[in-house]
Amino acid sequence: MLPGTFAFVYFGGARADLYQRRFFGLRRVRWRDGVEGRGMGPYHVSLVGLLRNVVILAGALLLLGLVSACSGGTGTNEAEEPANTADGPDGGGRQGRNPGAGLLASEEADGGLGERVGLGDVSLRLFDVRDEDIVYYAPGPGERVFSKDSPTGEFVAVDFVVTNDSASPVTVRPETLLGDAAGGTHRPEEPLEAAELRAGQSRASTLFFAVPNGTTPERLGVRLAGSGASLDLLSDRRGEIPPADHLRVYHLYFQQKAYEEAYEMYDPASTQDVTLGDWLTFYEPLWGSRYLRLDSLTRVFVVSDEASFEMDRTFYARDGDPVADPILNAPVLQDMVKTEGAWKLVMGEDLVDDIVAEVPQFTPPPEDPPPDADDEETTAPESTVPEAVPEAERETTVSEPTAPELTAPEVTAPETTAGRATTASPAGDYACSDFRTQEEAQLYLAPGDPYVLDPDGNGRAC
Repeated sequence: MLPGTFAFVYFGGARADLYQRRFFGLRRVRWRDGVEGRGMGPYHVSLVGLLRNVVILAGALLLLGLVSACSGGTGTNEAEEPANTADGPDGGGRQGRNPGAGLLASEEADGGLGERVGLGDVSLRLFDVRDEDIVYYAPGPGERVFSKDSPTGEFVAVDFVVTNDSASPVTVRPETLLGDAAGGTHRPEEPLEAAELRAGQSRASTLFFAVPNGTTPERLGVRLAGSGASLDLLSDRRGEIPPADHLRVYHLYFQQKAYEEAYEMYDPASTQDVTLGDWLTFYEPLWGSRYLRLDSLTRVFVVSDEASFEMDRTFYARDGDPVADPILNAPVLQDMVKTEGAWKLVMGEDLVDDIVAEVPQFTPPPEDPPPDADDEETTAPESTVPEAVPEAERETTVSEPTAPELTAPEVTAPETTAGRATTASPAGDYACSDFRTQEEAQLYLAPGDPYVLDPDGNGRAC
């Protein structure tokens, strides 16, 4: 009941008439004390006191009503605030005050990375959890691409594939909450838009959570299609991911400029002619100028360690129109192999040729030619090399045990093993490069080291 109503009831009847006459009276009276007012004969003094009491009481009741209304406002507003639907909030940006209530309440996990988790008419499979410093995204053909820095340090990106398991179209919009190893919780930076899936259709998406640097994601709470689940992000069973989901996420990465992640999805045996640097050089200039959409996947065959799919794709130009290239937009076959328990894409020869033709190839400097087996070493045996003589003597006599004594006017350095003949300096002007071995250089180490063969003075040449 409002304060004004309470006062009116309390002062009902004759008092109410008196109250009204005092405020809305018809005649002016002159009180005996000289105060001008509206009165009714001898009751003017009592009426003044009564009026004062009424005003005080009305003010007190009004103040009490305001305090009561303020104290109950939070609970009322929260009760009247629209609750989140089973498929998540309708508004963009951050979710409501308590959008993830109960999402991480269960201590028992319903699945982990790579495991299929049923949620009513749909199923969810986590593909990967990765960290990104900057989020890039291309919303669609002809739309402007954007990038965003993390307001808290970095992003945790959670890639997943959702599938409509029912026989009817469904509209999905997951509500999620990320829990870290330190006990903190994080909401997605941008909630996903609602997506309609046909019967049996699958779609890949990514959730981005802004977190402080060094955050270890541990659990993900999900509510989708009216059902909830708690997923263990530290449980890795990605070997269970079917090959078709790899292809869906592969094309999703091109919408996020996640080129390095896309390259790592290939079998290394098929990328020997294309390095990661070649791959980035080829694709990074295309960001924002071309949009790739996977329209459909048709399974050709899938066996234990091999698979092949026909991919129907469309390439769009910057203006949003399909690229006028029937060869580029023609369906292609994508082969896959299973290595070390995980499915990998096989890089086709056509893609390899396109990258090799586009990326500048740098020719490495030529290496020294291999040694020629026909080349004969001309270095005399160690036993035939005499002790070094002073620099003043420019001629060295070399004696061989099986040949007559020969006088050589100039000593020549041995021919290198690489087949290049080099001539040493005259006798007495030697360097370490003139000798094949340390023992050979030791023979030329003379007292005083006139040839500077022992710069550290330890008695060992070179």
